[in-house]
Amino acid sequence: MKIAFWSNASEKCNVSANLAAVSIAGVLRYPYSVILIENRLSNNNLGKAFNGASHINLCNEVGTNYYDGSGMEGLLRKIYRGNNTSSTLQSHLKEIINQHLYYIPQSKTIHNEIFDYEFDRCFMSLLRMLEENADICMIDTASHNNLSTKTILEEADLIVVNLCQQKYILDDFFSNYSSIIPKAVFIISDYDYHFNLNTKRISCRYQIPLESIIAIPGNLAYQDAYLYGSVVEFIYRYYSCLKDNPNFAFIYSIKKAAYTIIKRAEFNVKQKELSMCCK
Repeated sequence: MKIAFWSNASEKCNVSANLAAVSIAGVLRYPYSVILIENRLSNNNLGKAFNGASHINLCNEVGTNYYDGSGMEGLLRKIYRGNNTSSTLQSHLKEIINQHLYYIPQSKTIHNEIFDYEFDRCFMSLLRMLEENADICMIDTASHNNLSTKTILEEADLIVVNLCQQKYILDDFFSNYSSIIPKAVFIISDYDYHFNLNTKRISCRYQIPLESIIAIPGNLAYQDAYLYGSVVEFIYRYYSCLKDNPNFAFIYSIKKAAYTIIKRAEFNVKQKELSMCCK
């Protein structure tokens, strides 16, 4: 299954932070293997959320391209050269949760525009490798101006659209990206239960099913965990917390998001398979 996390306003809607939390909650509940990737280079990437700031050892051997061996960039270069075997992918995976959650790190050794071009050129081959080696691929997808974003959204079995309670962001999405809606579920980030534009009003105003909307309240402790590379520890610590715990509402919403997203992705895949059988 291919699940794209995307937003028309990524910086305001916590796309990466939501993906990190949902992916952890998902593998704690379901026996799936999940690989996480990004289609852009960023200092605030998923690797930092899982492991804190780290330094990639660059390959300086004579006659070797300077990013052949490191991170997603090195993997793309190998795919471009036709080296698209399972062992090639395995050597670039970083295990986050034993036998269940994996991430392909960024080495950040090339310019964003070069990465964008090479990612777009190799994406379909990369996607086939990921599907052969994991049950689910979750993609942290750039909002705009990336060559591969349109392809990712087209290929995804499910699009998790990350929004917030700001009307101009909601209006922009439902006015300009309505083609995404049929295979989407919606996360409302930093959700304020007292705000006038609540999930019921969003559902009514924009005519989307209430069950397709997941409200995730803001949580300062999780934000700190995300910034300092301890999201796995945070989710593990509070995964079974009780209602009197200040993190309960956030954890409950993450569990609900993981359940809704995986069940909807499974449904979409089955519907796609049925439609192909009927052709």
